[in-house]
Formats: sequence, structure tokens, C-alpha cells
Amino acid sequence: MGIRHDVEEGLEKYEITKIDGQPTDEDLNLLAKELTNAAGSVATQNGGGEHGHVGMVVEEAEYITFSRNGERFLVPTNPGPYPTTVDPDKIIRERQLAEHKAEVVEYETYLGVENYLRRMIVKSLDHEWLAEVESETMGFNHLSAKTLMTHLRNVGGSLDHMDVTELISNIQKPWDAIETPAAHFARGDKYERQLLKVGQAKNPNLRLAFALSTFQSSGEFEPALREWETKPRADQTFVNFRVFVQKEFGKHNKQNKTTAKSVGHGIANSITDKEVEQIEQLEAQAFFVAELANSMQEQSQKQFKEMMELFKAKLDAKSLPDPSKPKGGEGKKQKKKCQHCGMEVYHKPEACFELEANASKRPAGWKSKKST
Repeated sequence: MGIRHDVEEGLEKYEITKIDGQPTDEDLNLLAKELTNAAGSVATQNGGGEHGHVGMVVEEAEYITFSRNGERFLVPTNPGPYPTTVDPDKIIRERQLAEHKAEVVEYETYLGVENYLRRMIVKSLDHEWLAEVESETMGFNHLSAKTLMTHLRNVGGSLDHMDVTELISNIQKPWDAIETPAAHFARGDKYERQLLKVGQAKNPNLRLAFALSTFQSSGEFEPALREWETKPRADQTFVNFRVFVQKEFGKHNKQNKTTAKSVGHGIANSITDKEVEQIEQLEAQAFFVAELANSMQEQSQKQFKEMMELFKAKLDAKSLPDPSKPKGGEGKKQKKKCQHCGMEVYHKPEACFELEANASKRPAGWKSKKST
């Protein structure tokens, strides 16, 4: 089907998260990360050759910071169906043809990735958030992935004062004594990166103060924190504290018999008196429900037993023979002597074949009993 189609088809295995409603900054960050994972999987020598087509998603200034030797990711131009010049020398001509072929592959691969990225962005959002830039004739085919992402950040994903306040509040959230300190710090890093977009510079001293406060409040690292206070002031940095407290957390885990015991200890420390009272109430409710279920089960068993006994009694009553009736069952006919044929028979006198009135009912070969 061609290079472009094959590239798009190969990228279909990557999942893109659907965004419901107005896209937030966090939504667009996740979308960009998922698109970057897909684009980076398609190899190219463009932009240093180490990060695939990531340069189609991230801005140039950011890309340069991690590309080899600060190389830029360039949008390839269409090399055309044939080389612009062909040398008469065979060796040079073959090299020119090979280079042109490589340029065609590079260009078609780029278009395949671009089509996929554009299609996934459009698919991941409600149409209203992209309707403003949609062309009546071209749809979104005239727009790059970076152009679409920039538009989305302008119309929905930018941070306002409420978002900034929430992010700062999230950075200050205490450690829950269950997750690893590394996970706690990583989440704070994410909020800090979002704040950088609105000009909120990193403040490692403030984060160190938050960290010392929350880990001290947990009661898990009292000896370690006393050791920390004895370190030289120059060494008491946020970067060093992250490493320090994570090592202490690792020591705690080694001292525990099992991970489950460590987790349970963390949960026990976080339970308040009010929560204990709630747990006791829930246990009382559970006990009542269990007692009620047992009572209902016993009542059901009693009713079932009574029903079976009644059924058995009725069954036995029906199976007993009635002495007032003959042994063959109720309604069995008795033979009587017919006054017309003089035989012991079952038929009624008026149905006897000896009567001329019943001549038409006589079976073939019938003979009168009177003649015998």
C-alpha cells in the first residue's frame, strides 16, 4: 500500500486516551506524552537520529535540549519523483539515485507519522474544541500536530489562577506513609513543571521545607531526621534530602518481615479516633446483617421442612387404596346378563345387536347368539 500507509498502520498499536469535555493542561500533557511515544518509535536520521519523530510533537526549543549536539528537527521537503540532477558518471549517478530514494522514504515516512498524529489528536477530543481551525474543504489535513496542540492549549489547556492555586496546594499535600517517597516527590515534580508554564519558578528551598514537615509529621523517620539536622548546612538541599529519605525508607522495608506488614503499619498510623469509631459501627452493622441472614436461613429451612411433610402426607393419602371401591379402580364395569342375547356382557340391553334397531351397527360376520 506504500510507505505512508505502512507507517500509519504500524502506529495503530499505540493507545491514545480520550479527553472528555474541555481539555485541561494535564489532559494535554498526557496527550503529548502518548503522541511522543508513538512518534519516537519511528526511526529517522532527522534531528540527530536518536529520538525518532518526536520533533513533530514537542516544540523546537525543548527538542534541542535533548537532541544530539543540539540538532534541530527539520520538516523534510518533497524530493519529487526523480532526482533534480543526474551525473553522467555511472558511480556518481547511482549514488545520486540512492540518495534520492532515501529522501523519498524519509519524506513519505514523515507524512505517515503526521497523518497518524493529526488523526489521533482529532479523535481524542470533542469536535467543538477544534472546530475553529477546521477547514470546510481540507478538514484538518492542512494543520500539523504541533499547530493543533498549540490551538488546544490556547482554547482550553492554559492554566488560570485557580489552576495555579490547586497545583501549589497539591505540592504541599502530605506523604501518606504508604507510597514510596520517590513517588511522592515525582508527583510534586509534575506539578512543578506545570507551574513553570505560567512563570512560577522552581523553589527547592520551599519544597525542602514541605518535605521535612510532612516526613516529620509521619513519625516514621525521627532518628533519620535528627541525623539530617547534623549535616552541614551546605549539604541540606532538597536534592540531597530526596535521596536521603528514600534510602531510609528502603531500610525500613528491609526491617519488616513482609511488605504487607509495612503497608499495614502505615495504614494503622493514619487512622484517627473518628475512623476507629466508624470502623466499629461498620463491624456492628455487618454483625447484624449476618445474624439476620442466619435467622432468615433457619426460618426458610423450617418452612421448607413443613412444606415437605405436608406434601408427603398428601402423597401418601392418594396412594392408599379405597376399600369401598373395587380393586381395579373407581368406575370399573361389571358384566350383566342381557335379556335379549342371554349372555353375560358389558353392553346395555338397548345396545344389544340382537335388536333389529341395532342391525346397522353389527360388525361384519356377526352371528346371532340365539341360534347357538
